[in-house]
Amino acid sequence: MKTLSSFYSNVFDNDLAKEGDKIILAVSGGADSMSMMHLFWMLSKKIKIEILVLNLDHNLRKESLKEAQIVKKLSERLNIKCILDKIEPLKYAKENSVSLETAGRILRYESFERTAGKFKFNKISTAHNANDNAETALMRLLRGGGNFAGIPLRRKLAANIEVIRPMLNIARKDIELYAAEQNLPFCTDKSNFSDIFLRNRIRKNILPALVKINPKIVEHIFNLTSIQAVEEDYLDQICAKIASKIIKKKPNQIIIELKGFLGYNPALRYRLLKNVIPEKQNSFQINFLAKKISLSDKSPHILSKDWVFKISGSKAVFKKVRH
Repeated sequence: MKTLSSFYSNVFDNDLAKEGDKIILAVSGGADSMSMMHLFWMLSKKIKIEILVLNLDHNLRKESLKEAQIVKKLSERLNIKCILDKIEPLKYAKENSVSLETAGRILRYESFERTAGKFKFNKISTAHNANDNAETALMRLLRGGGNFAGIPLRRKLAANIEVIRPMLNIARKDIELYAAEQNLPFCTDKSNFSDIFLRNRIRKNILPALVKINPKIVEHIFNLTSIQAVEEDYLDQICAKIASKIIKKKPNQIIIELKGFLGYNPALRYRLLKNVIPEKQNSFQINFLAKKISLSDKSPHILSKDWVFKISGSKAVFKKVRH
């Protein structure tokens, strides 16, 4: 089976799961996460790992209660412990002036960390796949983001807790085929078809159009973002060492020593700016500031309502605005 072999390849080649790991599976009830539960059940027969299923009700749709029960039934069938939890992203979004999508992501990861800490688990697995990765990369491109790295294969959530994404190399169509082959129950979230979110518009309109041009576009984007991620990590390590020498961070100021800064390759200067800008970065902003520095343009530039950038003498300064 293609999906199973791709899953094993990703897990073992990248050391995502090993003997003794205790892994929480974030299972929503969709084809991706239900397949992930089954794949980890298969994996648990090969290596000694402990798995626990976590389902989160976002309290946004009446179907969520039914979905939770479907997750619970498959967990029982596979003899995996299942926890049902609830979060309130709509309330959080209103109280913190963030988008519903952002609120949901924040609360999900808070629940992951809380559950992992409570049960002493060291990893959380999400069911992000190659299509999710392609959508994320295209979103960043459309928004003028500062990189094209896609979704990371792994990341630290807390000191002893890591998020892993073992299905990131598998296309959605292959996962759906696996779910059908294994006779796995799953639900379809109707909100995935709403045009409110940019990701959904990319999923419904842009990515299918690209697939018509090149049926392997999802695979190609995955390969490109994987290479980009390795390059990003390498450049970040180099820039961290450089930054310790030429950049000083204070509570209300970030100061760059220009003599040292201008002595580095433009690629490193771009990366240093990307890593130090105190607001959400995009490629236009980074290029604009790099050009101001190279031209010694001393006119102030308002980054946001909270931050101003200005060249002062031999230094470039990001200064926080007092309100």
